[in-house]
Amino acid sequence: MNRMKQASIDIARFGRRLGTRSEGAAARREILASLDRLPPGGQLVLSLYGIDVLSGSFADEAIGKTSQLLTSGAYGDRTMIVTSPSDDLAEDLSDKLAQRKLAVLCRVGEAKARWRVLGQLAGPLVETLHLLMDRKTATTKELAEILEIAPNVCHNRIRRLVQLRLVREERMETSAPNTQYRFHSIA
Repeated sequence: MNRMKQASIDIARFGRRLGTRSEGAAARREILASLDRLPPGGQLVLSLYGIDVLSGSFADEAIGKTSQLLTSGAYGDRTMIVTSPSDDLAEDLSDKLAQRKLAVLCRVGEAKARWRVLGQLAGPLVETLHLLMDRKTATTKELAEILEIAPNVCHNRIRRLVQLRLVREERMETSAPNTQYRFHSIA
């Protein structure tokens, strides 16, 4: 990701123990303002470092509702990821995203950082997402061949990942009768 297209917010600036919906609403206003300032294709990174407690109420109000707006298309092709020092800190956020049938990528840890999906994402979608994250970029046809599934099944998986803003799509210049896309990992 081009650093010029990336912005970050330290959620700890709203407090170390974040628990109420009203605190979450105030944070959401700043998060949405940051999304507005991003250029098309930009990415917002929400850092959970420096927080002791992140309650489900705050997380749902600040991040869950923002994620829902992103998936509605209100912010174009902008994406959002979360960074967290531990799985435990992001657990309530993951539960709230699952209740909304949403998902967000979370980078957990520092030295041996790994990616985790917060929220709800079916196993086949996770498999496709991880493959694309490993490859960085691919077409539906390439992914379908590796996964050994029908191209239309792979297309449906990728469409859902794009809708959830877990994958970015790029229209390819081709002379084929159908528009073709290349998909990119947002991680």
